[in-house]
Amino acid sequence: MYLAVSLDPNQVSPGLLGFIIVCILGVCVWLLCRNMGKHLTKLENEHQAEQAAANAAESLESEQAEGQAEAAVPAQSGPAKA
Repeated sequence: MYLAVSLDPNQVSPGLLGFIIVCILGVCVWLLCRNMGKHLTKLENEHQAEQAAANAAESLESEQAEGQAEAAVPAQSGPAKA
């Protein structure tokens, strides 16, 4: 109890240990942000690939639908002969 009474609250500082802890926390946060950036980039690339595949499938379906519509309507290449 004597030690707590003798300390001047205006002269207490975190010291070297506090500085080291803050530096370690800063490095950890930097590494976590870097890792998160890599994962977000990976997710974005996967999403773009899925969108491209969906667009390709949709265009293929529309081309097939147009082909079926053209086959259903007979082509007229002139006046009809009776």
